[in-house]
Amino acid sequence: MIIRIGSQEVNLKPFVGATLGWAAICVGLIFTLSSEPAAALRSWGIFYFLGVTDLFFLVKTIAATLVLMSDQVAENRIAYTIQALVYGSLKMICLAAIAIFLWKFPDVASKGSLLGLSGIIVVPLAGGFWWSQAQLKEG
Repeated sequence: MIIRIGSQEVNLKPFVGATLGWAAICVGLIFTLSSEPAAALRSWGIFYFLGVTDLFFLVKTIAATLVLMSDQVAENRIAYTIQALVYGSLKMICLAAIAIFLWKFPDVASKGSLLGLSGIIVVPLAGGFWWSQAQLKEG
């Protein structure tokens, strides 16, 4: 998966790999540690989906903002502004959905919700590390 930021292309394979790898680890931990794996897996799925979707919209927002800050596409500035606003709004909707789920459903399985929300931290860290290692090898 490659994302285009202005005229530059960035490979997101390390981040997709980190997402899938962390998902596999979390599912294994849920089945190993949870007394109710079905409920924990359900809450993990909700929070992991919202967290990864939030990260996706964050990347798209940053990409549109970086293009706006550069002078690469002066003729399309309004389109990139609208794109940044839409992606930023979708990111905030994901965060609001996480907050609503945590507030309205306090009885969700704690292991599942904790592991689901951990993706917001682990995926960028692990993916960023693998991405930086690939960049160092190329450069």
